[in-house]
Amino acid sequence: KDGFKTTFAVLRKMWSNRDQRRFLLAYLLYEDGVNTVIVFSSIFAATTLGFKSEELIGLYLVVQVTALAGAFIMARPIDYWGPKKVVSLSLVLWVLVTILVYFIYRKSFFFAAASMAGLGLGTVQAATRAFFAQFIPPGDESKYFGVYSLVGKTSAVLGPLIFGAVSSLTRNQRPAVAAVSILFIAGFTILQTVRGGMPNAKKRGSGS
Repeated sequence: KDGFKTTFAVLRKMWSNRDQRRFLLAYLLYEDGVNTVIVFSSIFAATTLGFKSEELIGLYLVVQVTALAGAFIMARPIDYWGPKKVVSLSLVLWVLVTILVYFIYRKSFFFAAASMAGLGLGTVQAATRAFFAQFIPPGDESKYFGVYSLVGKTSAVLGPLIFGAVSSLTRNQRPAVAAVSILFIAGFTILQTVRGGMPNAKKRGSGS
């Protein structure tokens, strides 16, 4: 109970700050898109492309391995370019993936798209966490990351609604996947208005 009170107190505090409020809103939108693509990718693969159970397992492994690779590979660029730029680039990748899926009819190409999605997943998670960490006052890490976790867990509402609505209207899952790109575009747009997310080198330079 006390944990929830602390989390919501921090959330109210962050929401009263312009940049932190916009960051949380952007994160809520694009994380919703990420969660939707990850959840519905297996449904799309099975029903639209005819993936069998063993192929779906392989698809899952591809996403997990490439996500780990993305988080590892982008660790240095996050420090060098800053988390804001890296998150922005990863969101562009997510838009490309969701639109690309519309044109995919071969299983091998979908595996390639899944690899791109995995890289985008690992990158956006690592860079978003680094960006969020810049808002945290020293010593309050656990309190603030409680908010981060809460927002991440609740961001799976709009995406499924968009996917379901478009899929029902068109009776086709291809435009439904492409429509989820709206969440990445909206998140990207809002993120550009957030101040912060500078490279560590620039932060050190501005503070000296």
